[in-house]
Amino acid sequence: MSRAVNTRSALPWSGVILGVVVLALAGCAAPLPEADRSAVAEAAFEARTEQLQALDAWRLVARLGLSSGEEYWSAQLNWRMLEDEQVLDLSGPMGRGGGRLTLSGGQALLVTRTGERFQAQDPDTLVARVLGESIPVGGMTYWVRGLLDPEASHQLDVDAEGRPLRIQQSGWRIEYSEFEEVDGVPMPVAMVLERDDLERDDIELRARIGRWQLGQP
Repeated sequence: MSRAVNTRSALPWSGVILGVVVLALAGCAAPLPEADRSAVAEAAFEARTEQLQALDAWRLVARLGLSSGEEYWSAQLNWRMLEDEQVLDLSGPMGRGGGRLTLSGGQALLVTRTGERFQAQDPDTLVARVLGESIPVGGMTYWVRGLLDPEASHQLDVDAEGRPLRIQQSGWRIEYSEFEEVDGVPMPVAMVLERDDLERDDIELRARIGRWQLGQP
């Protein structure tokens, strides 16, 4: 049976939750190319967005790294989306720790490997209760694919091919340093996310996406 989150007992899960919902890439980012502000580049970004929004299913497998102050966590992530349900499975080194976060029907449910259950009406609320932090979990569904969250204002830089170089939304800055073609669509495989508010604690999220699957298997 689901229960309310006790923040103190949930603190060891801080790295797990952040790693699950904020996806990040391991490795040093190469210098970003110059942004292209032409109408052609903007049209290419819009065309790519339409391609991805037309898909009702996708999957990725990623290696994550999260640093906050002097603390660091790493994990493996398997993120699957089918229609209106998302399932994120996270495991630590050698398969230790981790759990499953399910987003479905307007509900967010976290089940740890030890059987603990944490539930809220949406992922943002769940993370805020567990961490005592406001994290834009809903935006990650878009950012991991190199898309804009349609519910938030933004700043966007793209390259000549319409691939995102930098997105700033909801108090976060996301930089993309590497892409690969998946079924003819350029998909991010390396990204870094940082909080945009310099007055708050530094959080850096890095992700290396090892495999993308677009559409149903």
